[in-house]
Order: sequence, then C-alpha cells, then structure tokens
Amino acid sequence: MTNDASAALTPAIFRPALKALVYGDVNLNIIDGSAIWAQSMCQVLSAVGIDTTLLLKAEVQTPRLVDPIAALPGVRVVRAVEEGLAKGPSIVPEAAVDLMAQLDDATPFDLVIVRGLRLATRAAELGRFDGRLWVYLTDIPQHVADIDGDVREQVGAIIASTRLVLCQTEDLRCFIEGEIPGAAGKCELWSPVVPPVEFEVPTPAPLEGRALKLGYVGKFAPHWNTLQMTELPALFAARGVSAEVHMVGDKIHDDSADPTYRARMTRALEVTPGVVWHGGVPRQEAMQAAAQMDIGLSWRDPIMDASLELSTKVLEFSALGVPVVLNRTPAHEDLFGADYPLFVDSTDSIVELVSIVLADANLIGLARERCGRVADRFGFPTAVATMNRLLAGVFPDAS
Repeated sequence: MTNDASAALTPAIFRPALKALVYGDVNLNIIDGSAIWAQSMCQVLSAVGIDTTLLLKAEVQTPRLVDPIAALPGVRVVRAVEEGLAKGPSIVPEAAVDLMAQLDDATPFDLVIVRGLRLATRAAELGRFDGRLWVYLTDIPQHVADIDGDVREQVGAIIASTRLVLCQTEDLRCFIEGEIPGAAGKCELWSPVVPPVEFEVPTPAPLEGRALKLGYVGKFAPHWNTLQMTELPALFAARGVSAEVHMVGDKIHDDSADPTYRARMTRALEVTPGVVWHGGVPRQEAMQAAAQMDIGLSWRDPIMDASLELSTKVLEFSALGVPVVLNRTPAHEDLFGADYPLFVDSTDSIVELVSIVLADANLIGLARERCGRVADRFGFPTAVATMNRLLAGVFPDAS
C-alpha cells in the first residue's frame, strides 16, 4: 500500500487549509516509540488534509524514517541543522521553541503539536502558542506518590496554555484529570497508531522441520528485558527445541546504574548463537521482519507493570497476526482478556508457556484472535476518524 493509498483509507473531510506544526523532543535517526509517534502524527495529519510542517530535532544521519514522512502529501520537513537554522548536531528544547516561533512568524500555524515535558514547559512559558498548543504528555510522573507541588505547578502551567492534552491511554487521561487542576475538559485520548501494512502478511507456517522464530522490535534497555531475551535460544535448546530470536532496532541504552550494560547488550546481539540482529530499519521493513515471527516478545521488568502507557510494538505484532508474550498487568488484561494465554513473568516461563501454546491449536488460535481484536481498535482509520473529530471540535467553522 502506498502513501497515497494510506491517506485514502479514510477520506479527508473538506475544510479550508489548516496549518499544523509538529515537533517532538525526539531523534528520528533512532527508531523508538517517540520517533514512531512523530511519523504517525504526520501520517494522520496528511490523511485528513492538514498542511503539516515537521521540525526535526537532529541532523539527519539516516533517512529511513524521515524520507517516508517527507513523501507524504502536504507535509514539509524542516531540517533545522542542515538548513542552517540551528547549530550543533541536535536542538535543545529551549532553542527548539525559539525556532518554532520563527517558523510561526513566517507561516502562522493553526495548531502546534508538541511532545516532551521540557519542551512543553518552555512553550508554555513563552506564551506565544497559548490556545494553539496540543501537548502529548508521557514523560511525567504517573503515580500519585510522585506528584508533588512542583510537578503540579509545572504541568498545570502547561495545561493552562494548551488547547488539548493528548493522552496515550484512558488510564493516563484519568490520572492527569484527577491530579492536575484545569486538566478536565482538555484531555483527549490519542492512542498509538498502527500504520497501514504495505505488504502482504504471510500465512503462519507449520513449525515442523524449522526453528521457532521469536521477534523483538524496539530499543534495547534493562527494563525492557532485551538482554534476557538473548538467552532464549539456549533455554529452548535445553528443552530440545530449535529457536531463533530476531531483534530489530539500533537504540542501545547507556545505563548509569550499570556502565557495562551497553557493551554486554551489544555483544549479546552480535555473537549469541540463535540471535539474529537486524539493526535499525525503516518501519515497514521492521514490520515485515515481525510478520515472519511465530511469537512476538514484549516482556518487561515488573517495575514497568504500573506504567500507564501502551507499547506500539505490541499493537504492530497484533496487527500482523503474531501473538505477543506480555506481562500480566491490569491494562493488558483489559485489552487482551484475563485468559490470554501468553502472559508471562520470567524467561523460564516464556519457554514453558510458548511450548504449551504452540502445541495447542486452540490456545494459539485464541492468542491470535485476541491480538487481532486489539489491533482493530488502534488501526489507521480509527486514528484518522479521531483526528477529524478533534479538529471538528477545535475548528467548527472549518469543518
């Protein structure tokens, strides 16, 4: 499916040309959830007919995410470093807001969509975009015990300057509305977006005579259990099962609590038998790799269980018909059902549970059915319909 076809999935509602500026405190050279957010936002805005300007934070070192965005109808990409608008390899939030103001001088924007607490704080302080800001907040404390007076004041000032606060999950929306004065009535749900699949999704192949394929897509970080995932081929081999772990991505975290982590993670990706490291690739290529898997991996450290966010990669695996290994959390139970058969809590339980599920046609069928049902709720047409609804509410005369 091409970009034009993607836009045609849900026709744009006719409206006079609205102009949007999008900026996230994210590096589009690295494929992670925040970079995917920027790409998805531009895809949706293009699909609904908004003239969109995307300001890049960092000098482009790889075009795998930027080029598809630049090819979207009605989207202009501003490469601030290459165009001499900013110095250094990347822009700090304070400088980014000043540059946004310069772009607004040249072409006034009707809506300004930003991601990042520090960036949103500076934009609110400037005051220039008051009433036009749509702020996507994830990097804020997400537990009542962590919300002190200073945080309430900081986030409250942001919300006072915004037109809309975009929340990734209903839990996060309820939390912000309950804890931050002035948030009620401004918070809207903006869920992760599963992009249109631009290739034919393969039919699951029989396991007889080949290795089991498990896949992970995303960043490599301690709480994401990616180092433990590289142990899976050996653990399966100990049970007489040939298995491969395919890992896609190139963002390997430096961990201040474990200075050796980056080197150990890199070595595990490079030399562990049964681990296939694809490196960083464009999003559709990452999805093509994921589509070849028997099982997706999104098992994380229990410290992540209380997060009010939802993994985009879980949704992408689900959209491809690939059942996903998950932590059992209230949010995941709400989405997948308490009886979803691939909830796990350790590497050993992954090996045991995957072996049981793959041997039972009813269980693997149930897992695929639940994943498909979840993916349907986060598809591209749903995001386009949500954006049209939000725009109609904010700009009723333009609808």
